Amino acid sequence: MIQKRPLDPRRLRSRPPRGFGWLDHRLLRQGYLARCSPPATALYCLLVCAGDGDGLSFYSDPRICVLLGLELALLPRVRRELVELGLVAYQKPLYQVLALSDAPVCAPTSRSAPPAPAHSRKLAPPPERPAPVPVPVAQSAGGSLRAMVEAALAAARTGGAA
Repeated sequence: MIQKRPLDPRRLRSRPPRGFGWLDHRLLRQGYLARCSPPATALYCLLVCAGDGDGLSFYSDPRICVLLGLELALLPRVRRELVELGLVAYQKPLYQVLALSDAPVCAPTSRSAPPAPAHSRKLAPPPERPAPVPVPVAQSAGGSLRAMVEAALAAARTGGAA
């Protein structure tokens, strides 16, 4: 078993000093991240960080695209992806990050047996992903949030920690 220890004990994470954003571990455990494209994951992270206590935010489409380095034409598809997964609600100009359902995104293989307790469940392998779609990137974007999300996704794909 791997022995874990903080790599930098001076910088242990704690609750944010202000704001309301956090990422629920069920995004990973219940297969939401496996079903999100990298641009959808980046948009979700932005909305979590921008949301108030009810998960509401109202960044404009052009501002979101600048912050994430996305082309404006791609944003409606990315937003629709999050809405269809039940991660966000959208009614222009408002976004709401939604509470996650306790039901996993991946359908169970058998409906006859009751689900196993959460502590004894094995994680299902992620669903097959379609071939990646090239994402056009805006030339004027700073890309710091985008770079962070891309690095985290690359580390997750290779089994490393982000």
